[in-house]
Amino acid sequence: MQDNINQTNEHVYFINQLYRDFLLPEILGKDTTTILYWAGKRISRHYNLSSFDDLVDFFTHAEFGKLEKVKERRTSTIFELSGQTVSDRLNSDSKEFSLEAGMIAEALQEESNRTTECEIKILDKEEKVQLTATFN
Repeated sequence: MQDNINQTNEHVYFINQLYRDFLLPEILGKDTTTILYWAGKRISRHYNLSSFDDLVDFFTHAEFGKLEKVKERRTSTIFELSGQTVSDRLNSDSKEFSLEAGMIAEALQEESNRTTECEIKILDKEEKVQLTATFN
C-alpha cells in the first residue's frame, strides 16, 4: 500500500515539476511570475477557496505542501509552506511559488473583503517558503 502512495506522490510531483518548473517558464518567459500569480487568484476563485481551511485542503490535495499559519496581525498574515514537495522543489532550484501566493491572496481577500496581496520569501536553510499576505 505504501509503495502505491509513494508512486502516486512521485507521479504528482513529476507532473507539477514538468508543467510549473519547466514548461510554463519556457512558454511564459519573463512574465512567468506575474502570470502564475494571477492564475493562482483565478484558481482560488474557480475552486471557491474562501478560507484558510479551504487553502490547506487544496494545497494538500494538489501536493503543493503543508500550509501553516504562523502569525496573524491586523494588517497581515504570515504563512509557511513546507514538506517534501517544497524541499524537492527548492533543492532542484525551483523557487517559483507565485501560483501559491496568488491563491492565498485571493482566498484571504474573499474571506476578509479587503484587498490582499501576497509576497514570497524563500527560507533556504529551513527548506520552507514564507508567504506574507498583506491587507489594504
